[in-house]
Amino acid sequence: MGERKGKILSTLVVVTLVLTMFVNVSSNVIVFKPFLINTRADPNCADNNTGWHNSTTLNVTIEAPWPRILWYDFQICTSYTGSDLPPANGTGETWISRRNAMCEVDNETWYRFIINISSDQGWDNIEWINISGWHDNGSDSDVDGSLNGVGGYNRSNNFGANRNFFLYYDNRSDSTPYFNITYPLTGYEFTIGNFTETETNDPLGITATETKNMTFMFKPGFQFRYASGPGEGQAWVNDSVSCENGFSSGDGYNSSSNCWESFDNIWSWNFNITAENKGERWDDPSYKSWARDEFGVYAYTEIVSAGWPVIEGAPGGVYSTNSSSHFNQVAYGGDGNSHNITVRTRSNGNYTLTVSIADLVHAANPAFTLDNKTIYVRGGNLTSQINFSDDGQAVVYLYGAGSGNDSLDWITGWQSHEHNGTCKYAGETADDTGLSATYPNFYNAATYDSDNSASHWIEYACNIPLGQQTGVYRGTLYYRLRTQTH
Repeated sequence: MGERKGKILSTLVVVTLVLTMFVNVSSNVIVFKPFLINTRADPNCADNNTGWHNSTTLNVTIEAPWPRILWYDFQICTSYTGSDLPPANGTGETWISRRNAMCEVDNETWYRFIINISSDQGWDNIEWINISGWHDNGSDSDVDGSLNGVGGYNRSNNFGANRNFFLYYDNRSDSTPYFNITYPLTGYEFTIGNFTETETNDPLGITATETKNMTFMFKPGFQFRYASGPGEGQAWVNDSVSCENGFSSGDGYNSSSNCWESFDNIWSWNFNITAENKGERWDDPSYKSWARDEFGVYAYTEIVSAGWPVIEGAPGGVYSTNSSSHFNQVAYGGDGNSHNITVRTRSNGNYTLTVSIADLVHAANPAFTLDNKTIYVRGGNLTSQINFSDDGQAVVYLYGAGSGNDSLDWITGWQSHEHNGTCKYAGETADDTGLSATYPNFYNAATYDSDNSASHWIEYACNIPLGQQTGVYRGTLYYRLRTQTH
């Protein structure tokens, strides 16, 4: 009996100890915990010398200190022309690329530069976008066409409103950025239009990256320099320019600097689009990147107007359109004025101007004629009188030089292309009473900057034969302006 009681007591003690494992003695709440009986360690962890954790990453952010030029182009508007106002923004006009191709200059057609730029320090870091353009004059040694750069275009006797330009986008202040022109300053040879800036996405950018499509419009004038490149009938070297899914590529692209170098065709217009920032988060004060490329310009040739010369005289004398000629003087019934004339021309290259006239015909009786050999002319750059003829001197050269015919094979000299102005007047020298010097677009002798000697008013004279039938004789003057092409 005593032994049985002892066994019962032992059992109760064991039960009590087990129950204490489930009871929080400091509260009245019973806590049920797992009841584990480990017979041995987990064999998978008994001898473990390798562990993995794959839920974190290392992020390396790489930003470019310079602006990243992703893409660019030079384009012509084919759906709009306007002599004064540019195409309005957002009107859905049609633009097509003319990079490394020929362009028209008619003072009505608008062009634009378009460039896609990313800034990894935000758009406020962009300070300038400068656009320079210059006729390369047969050499690509100048790479930026700078106004004051050492060896730059404007230091090589090529400065002129028809030969270069400099545009800029200023984003330095907190106010609205603006687009303007540094030169040419006259506003005639080159006209700037609108600019646009549109937010876009750069798939390769970082959190702070801001990207914009920028367009800058302009309109060249009539004498914007002719540039044939390889030749109007030849293929241009045209480096590809592409950007897909944020990856820029092209024949002239340098991925290390995000710059484009595509000067491949001489006797063209070169352009340089340079973006400059202020170097935020970097030691240097600023960084630059650029796109350099080319386009061509067709020849433009136009005789805008010509005066109507009138000579009054008598048989047996030489009379002219000069104010000093006998019948032009007030004392002999004239008006005292000069009747010398000007011819207004436009050419965007080297040029010649010739004039010819056949025998003059009597206005009342066509049976009477006045031989063209009796008619003399001088003016333009011709300072001595030359008479016409039906054979040896069929044409007279007022600009340039030739041997009596105005076909290409007979031309022996060309006038140099005019640096400035949208036209040229015969009459830059006031050498006749009542006439003043005539320059285009308010230029004068000091600022016109022509490579040619000053042009003279055009004087006609007639050596009237004795016995010539009286009356009015008329003959058509044929002027021919020719632009030198390649």
